[in-house]
Amino acid sequence: MANIKFSIITIVYNGENCIKETLDSVLNQSYKSYEYIIVDGNSKDKTLEICDNYKDNITKIISEPDNGLYDAMNKGIKLATGDYILFLNCGDTFFDKYTLERVVKEIKNLDNLPDLIYGDSIEVDQKNILLYKKARDYHLIKFGLFTHHQSIFYKLKCIKNLDLSYNLNYKIGADYDFTAKFLLTCKNVLYVNFPICKFKQGGFSSKKWFTGLIEQFLIRKKALNVNIIENTVITILQLTLVFIRRIFPFLYNFYRFRKIRR
Repeated sequence: MANIKFSIITIVYNGENCIKETLDSVLNQSYKSYEYIIVDGNSKDKTLEICDNYKDNITKIISEPDNGLYDAMNKGIKLATGDYILFLNCGDTFFDKYTLERVVKEIKNLDNLPDLIYGDSIEVDQKNILLYKKARDYHLIKFGLFTHHQSIFYKLKCIKNLDLSYNLNYKIGADYDFTAKFLLTCKNVLYVNFPICKFKQGGFSSKKWFTGLIEQFLIRKKALNVNIIENTVITILQLTLVFIRRIFPFLYNFYRFRKIRR
């Protein structure tokens, strides 16, 4: 099998405080068959100045106004030329410098490249504790994303064949919609039993959780054709978990995470 080429895409806007750790994480990967694309939303701070220090190792940088995160992600897809794309946005990092190398070892002896590859994730809490989040089975897509978006590699050829893009009508759940539609035509999916990404808790989606629940309800209805009764039950279960996480975080953490170190 020929070398697998990855398209790593970073979306950033006014990210001077976090872009460097993402850049270092990507450019220090031991596996070097990748292109690195930066899509900047016309930052007003020192983001582009920092990126310019790495320009010799970045495949492409564009900086222009956009209509939000998912619009920028669509731009990244159009620029990509690799076998797989993965979004590692500003502040996100790979778990370690061997992440891409480990993924390639998992797939290099397969007869056919998987359409989708996914793994586990590491969340970093406010006390800088690393929490290991095991991915769920992808067949459980109707219950929400089975892992974090930053831990999913999508085969670019499939995206192009489907003419698939992120739906800008969703402000929180477009990644869920994108993945659900992608899976409907997947011929094979591979789970790798190790973490892909590391990122900090408290992002935009966690702050807009109610909007996220509404959008997931609509996506299950439109993309996955889940009937209204089952859809409502799933939403109630998700709402219950949200309240448990907010009111009894130690219970949620005990159930969902494994602490790995301080």
